[in-house]
Amino acid sequence: MRLLIVVILSVVSFIGTLVGVLALTGNLSGESLQKLVAPSSTASQKVSISRPSIQEDTIATLIEQIQKKEASLKQKEEEIKKKEEEIKLKSQELQQMQSKIESVQKELSSKLEIDKKEKAVQMQTIAVTLSGMKPDKAAERLKTMSPDEIAEILSYVKPKERGKIVEALDAQLAAQVLQSLQKVQPISIPSS
Repeated sequence: MRLLIVVILSVVSFIGTLVGVLALTGNLSGESLQKLVAPSSTASQKVSISRPSIQEDTIATLIEQIQKKEASLKQKEEEIKKKEEEIKLKSQELQQMQSKIESVQKELSSKLEIDKKEKAVQMQTIAVTLSGMKPDKAAERLKTMSPDEIAEILSYVKPKERGKIVEALDAQLAAQVLQSLQKVQPISIPSS
């Protein structure tokens, strides 16, 4: 569609330029227009070929310029088409990559959820084991862990037993564990 508009504009510009040149040279008449529209006999053509006029040189130059412009426009249009195809391909690649990223994100969040549940089960198992021990023995086992880990494990222990275990820890570690316990929220484990 654009090419057609450009060609039409080029032809109209050419005709306008031609009429302007003829008017400037004083050769704008019905007879000169007739020569341009309908070529005369071969004898007159031979005369004009043997002695080309300034008008014919100008017209030939204009025609040559128009042809060059048309060729340039065609080349640019081809370049635009190639760029549009590249854009389409890149867009498709982008959509495919986005789909892959979304599927990987879903897979990762699923694995994270499974890991959280497994960790909660482990913590609960450790908590049950510690609950079965005497508080001083449980405190002895826990003192090698960090206060955050101890707090996470103790969050699964019943409050009464938790208090006894924390009481059996040394005072400084017990204070740190109590601070960490305030931040910890145990993960609920769905019953299977």
